[in-house]
Amino acid sequence: EIENLEADLSDEGIQDRLDSILSVIGQWLTAWAGRLELEHSGNAFRLDLRRLQVVADAETGPIPMVRMGSGANWLGCHLIAHLALHKWFVRKNRPVPRFLFLDQPSQVYFPAERDVGGSMAVLADEDRQALMGVFELIRDVVTELSPGLQVIVTEHADVIEDWYQAAVVERWRSGVALIPVEWLVHSGTSDEQTPD
Repeated sequence: EIENLEADLSDEGIQDRLDSILSVIGQWLTAWAGRLELEHSGNAFRLDLRRLQVVADAETGPIPMVRMGSGANWLGCHLIAHLALHKWFVRKNRPVPRFLFLDQPSQVYFPAERDVGGSMAVLADEDRQALMGVFELIRDVVTELSPGLQVIVTEHADVIEDWYQAAVVERWRSGVALIPVEWLVHSGTSDEQTPD
């Protein structure tokens, strides 16, 4: 029994277990990269723990996230990495907080200066579809892991889909904000700096 425990705790045993976990996570990353149509999807995606980044393994060699192009690809890589890690932690009942907070994942498609009441009509069809893919992936992973994971998203975009609208808790527009305007006035902040 002692020999078995020592074998499980050996450097080799730990590395084998870690390789196995990363292989499973890599399968999810690869599938989700394809679903989001990230650059280099069609190749195997993996999480590189030494550099803490997502890598696509192409026939020409590894392509780290920093060489994958646009902000949309970087958003996609960060998103799939976070979702895959949370999926693993939830499935294995690990003592990791069961929530993920995302601030404006649409920003790469939908910068604030183009915000017209959250309408996605200002987006090109390709960007609108890509952004919908992001939100749908979040929805599907949360649904799969329910009630084990909560994703909180603060967002400018206002998607006109029943499932999205049902998930909206608060709209921070027209003077309604995360921090009440009265707090800013009482703290000595001028009215010119109050949020929209």
